[in-house]
Amino acid sequence: MLKIIFCFLLSITSVFAYDFRVCQKQASSSMEKIGKEYGVALKNNNGEIVLFYYSPKVTPRGYTILKHDPFVGMYLLKPKKKLKPLNIREINGDILEQEIASITPTQSVSGKISTLQQSQIDFATLNVPTFNSSIISTICDHIYGIGIGNNYFLEKRYIDRFLNNPIYYGDIGIRVFSNKEGLIEVNVVDPFFKNNPFAYGDIIMAINGEAIPDLAAFNRVVFDLPQGSKVPVRINRNNNVINTFVVVDRRTGGMLLPENFLARIGIEISDNFVITRVESTAKNGFDKLKVGDKIIQINNKKVPTGYNNIIRMLGEMPDSEQKWLISRDDFQFFIEVNTKDSQNENAFTEYIR
Repeated sequence: MLKIIFCFLLSITSVFAYDFRVCQKQASSSMEKIGKEYGVALKNNNGEIVLFYYSPKVTPRGYTILKHDPFVGMYLLKPKKKLKPLNIREINGDILEQEIASITPTQSVSGKISTLQQSQIDFATLNVPTFNSSIISTICDHIYGIGIGNNYFLEKRYIDRFLNNPIYYGDIGIRVFSNKEGLIEVNVVDPFFKNNPFAYGDIIMAINGEAIPDLAAFNRVVFDLPQGSKVPVRINRNNNVINTFVVVDRRTGGMLLPENFLARIGIEISDNFVITRVESTAKNGFDKLKVGDKIIQINNKKVPTGYNNIIRMLGEMPDSEQKWLISRDDFQFFIEVNTKDSQNENAFTEYIR
């Protein structure tokens, strides 16, 4: 208690403002230089001291990487020196009115909290810029998050989620946007998501019993849904309210990663719908494809160019059996795919000269 009071008194330069230079000095015992920036020492549930570092574009070099979240860009590294781990607190109502700073051992900037964190990718904000991997603090020992640049910072709940759990984000087979009415509308349907109940233009009203008023709520609810769980969803489709269910899967692309909807069926394609990769896991007719095959038609409809346009077309017939017209080595032939029968010996059904 005396230490907190002492730090508080030292850091005040006027009746209204703190001098966070005192906190900068104290921060050096919990932060380690990584290039031109810093990592922040934390302790996980196993009692291990690790170094948190936010780097969405560049992999940190010269450190042992203990954990990496490629969706958001967070790392846990093995520290090179002995550090004092920080104790991050929950934000309560009183903190919203207090002066709070983004602090490193060499610099600080203070302001106030503008918004709280709404999901794993809808970060909390200050009304001033934050330094990357900085300490978000009022007085020195009162720490409420980790800055990640711009004016963003991470709160305790989301730091703990990354620190103490496997990397996981739930997926229900759609991507959404906020339309001009502010409603959450489906604009991408994952075409091979099992038993996908959604259609383009659906308005998402509720998921697992929680109302979905905005994108942040959609992200928060969906990302935390357990894989394999069957959850109720309520949608508005053409002014008709529909109650249905979806089985949650693990998200494999998006956010900082490229979308990879076709990874579910074990293939990769180019923008002009040429097969560029066929995994050993491919089945249900997709295993009959070969690298270099060009898809010309699906269900007698000419395919578009551009990855997003191809996914859009496939998403109009989600998780359904399809007939693909293939061009290979001067031959054209049909393949039945998504047949749900990996042993189907009749996947090549019709050849065309």
